[in-house]
Amino acid sequence: MPVIFLRHSESGQAKVLQNIGKCQFKLYFVYFAPYNKRHKGGEVLKIIAEGESIVIRKMEARAEDFQLFLRWMTDPETMKYWEGMTEHFTYERVVKKYWQTAEEGAQQCIIEYNQLPIGFCQFYQVLSAADYEVPDDQYKKVVAPSETVYGIDIFLGEVSFRNRGIGTQSIILLLKALFETMGADIVLIDPKVHNARAIRCYHKAGFEDYFIAPHRELQDGMYHDSLIMGIRNPQK
Repeated sequence: MPVIFLRHSESGQAKVLQNIGKCQFKLYFVYFAPYNKRHKGGEVLKIIAEGESIVIRKMEARAEDFQLFLRWMTDPETMKYWEGMTEHFTYERVVKKYWQTAEEGAQQCIIEYNQLPIGFCQFYQVLSAADYEVPDDQYKKVVAPSETVYGIDIFLGEVSFRNRGIGTQSIILLLKALFETMGADIVLIDPKVHNARAIRCYHKAGFEDYFIAPHRELQDGMYHDSLIMGIRNPQK
């Protein structure tokens, strides 16, 4: 189904237009937050969220960011929980994945700690249970039809920065942007049930366990269960 993205002055729900002429279109009203900007070596980097030591900036379509992502995608400690040990990334695959993900409406970001790139995160609007690939009855127990929902994914690619609380701080910073700037009512995250370290991190950031989606994610030739976790906007 063709996808059309329209800029909107405020956060809004996507709508599916069943018929326009003889075609079907999925129409997304996407909110583009105003970026802060930081100059680096003559370049202007777009800032999504900024804390004392941590900055979450837009991942740019440039060789430097692609090479970063490629290095992380060839690290066994990252791949063990992200894409799987049997996945093999090349520079060309990273570039292709970047554009595919962007076309799907996700905002891809680089996490920096004291201006050193250390990880990746992305956020995207969740439109329905089917969109998030979870059972409809379970989804409706935690999300009301009128609510604005975002999903996030995150990892720290630099192993030396793990187990220091930086991942939790990064999530909290991203949540602040989603709640205060993007107008999210609820944010979801979906770790595999065996990823105990990530689940502990998400609990520390305030996420609660919602439900288990069985056989949801294919990795290394096996389907794994996902733990669907969520956190609500404390101001709503």
